[in-house]
Formats: sequence, C-alpha cells, structure tokens
Amino acid sequence: MKSISVLLRRIPFTLTMLAGLFAAALVTNTAFQTITHHWLNRLGFAPNDLWYGRLERIVTSAWVTSGGMVFWQAVFFVAFAVGLAEWLTGWKRAAVTFWGIHFLTLILLSFLLSLAGNSLRSFGLEASELARDVGPSAGYFACLGLVSARLKRPWNWMSGGVLLLGFAAALFLPPANGESAAVKFSADLAHLMAFPLGWFSAGLGGSQPNKNQP
Repeated sequence: MKSISVLLRRIPFTLTMLAGLFAAALVTNTAFQTITHHWLNRLGFAPNDLWYGRLERIVTSAWVTSGGMVFWQAVFFVAFAVGLAEWLTGWKRAAVTFWGIHFLTLILLSFLLSLAGNSLRSFGLEASELARDVGPSAGYFACLGLVSARLKRPWNWMSGGVLLLGFAAALFLPPANGESAAVKFSADLAHLMAFPLGWFSAGLGGSQPNKNQP
C-alpha cells in the first residue's frame, strides 16, 4: 500500500496517461489488433487538418495507437520516459512538456510539410501532408529529451547527441512491409522535432526537482 501511495503521489500524470491509453485501446480494440480505418479517420491527425481547424484531432490522436505491438511500445515509453520525467521534475512539468511539445510539434510539422510540398513530390512523399496517424510518440519523445537533458554532464550531451542521430537516421530507413512511406516520414520527422524540443525545454523555467519525495 505504501508503494502504491508513493506512485500515486510521484507520477499521477503518467498513471493517468497509461489509464487513458488502455481505455482507448479497449474502446478501439487496438491492444492486439491494428486500428481500423473507421477509428483512424475519426481520431487520427493529418497535417492538413490544421488548415481545416480540426485541432481536436491533435488531442484525440495522442490517446490511441495504430495497435498491436505499437500499442505496447507506447505503453512502455509512456511508463519509462514520461514516468522518469515526472519523477525528476514533477507532474506539472511533465504534463506541460508532453502536451505542449505534442501540440507544438504537430503544428510545426503541418507548416513544414505544407511549405515543402514541391520538394516532397520529387521523393514521392507528397502524400505526407494528408497522412493520418495516431499515437503519443511526440509527447513521450519530448519527455525523453527532458530526461536526457537532466542527466549530469557529459551524459546529457552524449545521450542527447546519440538519440538525435538515431532519430535522424530513422528518416532514411525504408518503411516496413505494409507501412505507408508517407506516414512513416511524417512520424519520423515529428520524432526528430519533438526530442530536441524536449531536450532544450529543460533549460526553461529553472530546474527544480520534484518536491513530492516519498
């Protein structure tokens, strides 16, 4: 009971996100199955949604995944990255990092893909602006950036550099069988943006530790 009390006090935001992910997976049947077109079209976000004022999709897209292994991957990263960020900095900082950078990343991504339309066409990626996707990855990779930046020197710079190179390299990897190249490119670009935004956000507003000590 004491351990449960400590978790509730130290990582309430992480536990709320995990509960939301499991609830959404139950409703959409995506814990073990791939998301259906019905739910993807209803909850997913595409960069061109920004121009039609469908901002609620930025929120709904973060609660559901494409299903199967991707769902459990999201559960792991929320528990690990968001949990560590919240443990180190408190629930308010973790929540602002997750949702603030999730919003910022998807908005910047929409602008970037819109401006780069002609260039993307030459690579066969012009559909990226229309690619509808789901998942909380921008938020949890932002929190991973925050955790990386809070490590002691030189581990903060080393971990940040290695992870950033990994996100950059992912852009050049071919899509998996059955995976849309446009969706993969859009998601990989969002990850490449979210992680450094989370990393550099560590320098904003001071670096006070979580005061909710067990």
